[in-house]
This record gives sequence, C-alpha cells and structure tokens, in this order.
Amino acid sequence: MNKSRKAFLRNALILTAALAVVIIFMEEWGAAQILIVALVAILAAGQWLLFALLDPKKKK
Repeated sequence: MNKSRKAFLRNALILTAALAVVIIFMEEWGAAQILIVALVAILAAGQWLLFALLDPKKKK
C-alpha cells in the first residue's frame, strides 16, 4: 500500500471512529449537533471515497 493510500485509510478510520463516539455519547440532539454530525459524516465519506479511488494497481 502506497503512502497516500495509507494516509487516506488512516484518516477515514479516525473520522469514522470520531463520528461513532460523538453519536454514542451525545446527550442532547439539537440543530447544531445534527449539523456537526452531518459534517463529520461527509468528511468521513470523502476520505473513504478518496481511499477507494486510489487504485493500488495503477502505476503512474
């Protein structure tokens, strides 16, 4: 696994874990909390997408 692919995987895992922790330990759900969760979910999805788009077999 190349360095950039490994970095995207690490960031995706960290963001996904952070999202799970925030959702599990959130005591009150208001508009701001839902917005924060949605933004972190979008960031995590973006990292997973970038990880998936980097093909390890494609040599440039």
